[in-house]
Amino acid sequence: MLPVGGREATIDEVERFDTIVIGAGPAGSTAARELAAAGARVLIVDRATFPRYKACGGGVPLRTERLLPFPIDSVVEQSVSRIEVTYRGKHSFAKRSGAPFAHMVMRERFDALLLEKARAAGAGFRAGTTVRRIERDGGIRIRSEDGFEAAADFAVCADGAHSRAGKQLGLGANMAECAAWEVEVAAPAGARASSATAVIDLGYDPWGYAWLFPKAGVGSFGIVLPQGQGNQMKALTDEFIAGRGFEDGAVQMARGHKIRFRRGDEVIAGGRALLAGDAAGLADEFTGEGIFYAVDSGRTAARATLRAMGTDGSLDSYTREIDAQIMPELRAARIVAFMFYGMLRRARRPWLFASNHTGFLWDAFFATQRGESTYAREAGRLPLLPKLAARMLERA
Repeated sequence: MLPVGGREATIDEVERFDTIVIGAGPAGSTAARELAAAGARVLIVDRATFPRYKACGGGVPLRTERLLPFPIDSVVEQSVSRIEVTYRGKHSFAKRSGAPFAHMVMRERFDALLLEKARAAGAGFRAGTTVRRIERDGGIRIRSEDGFEAAADFAVCADGAHSRAGKQLGLGANMAECAAWEVEVAAPAGARASSATAVIDLGYDPWGYAWLFPKAGVGSFGIVLPQGQGNQMKALTDEFIAGRGFEDGAVQMARGHKIRFRRGDEVIAGGRALLAGDAAGLADEFTGEGIFYAVDSGRTAARATLRAMGTDGSLDSYTREIDAQIMPELRAARIVAFMFYGMLRRARRPWLFASNHTGFLWDAFFATQRGESTYAREAGRLPLLPKLAARMLERA
């Protein structure tokens, strides 16, 4: 415990909060902002000092904006209304959405904005705080590597896909995983990149894709592949970068990270603590995108915690709400992913031709990203899709 006047602090002398939020990414800052705005005493802790670099493509679907009560224009680098699809750099075709379907951001600026809004709502923040130990004492107690200690009635663990907090609390075990590698490259003269175009490169076995997302003066390159293929990621990304004419650009940052997927009833809440965002495995298996679900789960975490404060302290409503509202989307995205990548493996040329010339598929994708529809609604319009994808999944 922290020393007080030359002695060890007692339990009563440790600073207490209604909720401690571990992790100041989109899920954590959103939960903290909504809790603080409702009058709760909230402390956010994060091991980093903000702003900090975050490995991420930085594509924010427009539907994310619908969840936020403030504009994000100040951190938007580009808005994307066109997608170019290639197959290992060849067989290119492009689709336009008419209106933007995603914003491109640098995560350090985007996350700093969300944190700023949380602090403006009244949440406290302690940077450079790596939580070494979490204990349950009727509520939650944390101790950091530098000796800082605090206690709260509840904890929102939003500390990313590795989630040390979740492991200590026995939450979020046995989730599926994949790997991603991201490189920020300064755009050299003559490089092939359009400010309104996201490039998606297919053809990786058994599934996965490389991307080029346009930023202000920078190309955000990356690749996402199944777990176990990490040794190929750097070489494949370098190949893709060269194919887009960025091989002479200065590399500003290169970093890997993992993505987790909650597919069933993995435990994400219990004992006055819950997981949100990447820690809870709330990412889309078709695109690998998790920012929308991070913000959505942060809002859900705040609602559930506020309810628990006024009742018996149970966070069961959090799991119920995630299962009812987010999991149907993630299941539908998984079905779409298995269908798309399965057909690409089995019938590459016909499937690329069909993907290029089937307009309603792209209309459905763009509508989902803009928040005008959902994966579940669009998948439901094709009654045979779940059965076909399930059959492919059995054979995979």
